[in-house]
Amino acid sequence: MARNTSTTGNNELKIHDNVSDSDIVLFYRTPTTSERQGYQNMALQRKGKKVNFNQAEARMTYGLKILTGFREGDFVRDVLGAAAPYSSDRNSQNYLEEWKKELEAGASDLIMLLAAHVFDASAEIVDAEDGEGN
Repeated sequence: MARNTSTTGNNELKIHDNVSDSDIVLFYRTPTTSERQGYQNMALQRKGKKVNFNQAEARMTYGLKILTGFREGDFVRDVLGAAAPYSSDRNSQNYLEEWKKELEAGASDLIMLLAAHVFDASAEIVDAEDGEGN
């Protein structure tokens, strides 16, 4: 699969969620160069001789910025004591307008994992001889 360099395109990340013991698919757009720089600036800040690590905050902020949706059926929420599926797809009968807030409250770990994947580990160097990553 080719890399989509358009910041309006849709990419997907398949994650095995240990909490639910299921596979979840998150959809996201490619970040802009400005967003990549903003992420790095937020994650590590220096004030005089003091260095502040704000990686979790940067991952939440920028993970939410690039998150465009998730696969139908991958998330549920409690409604009157029952598990009710909700969707990020506007065309779904289960669409929930506040789906990002729901994920931020109950699946922040997955949003931060998405951001780590996209901003911290978006590529790896492959050894040309064996085709294996270093």
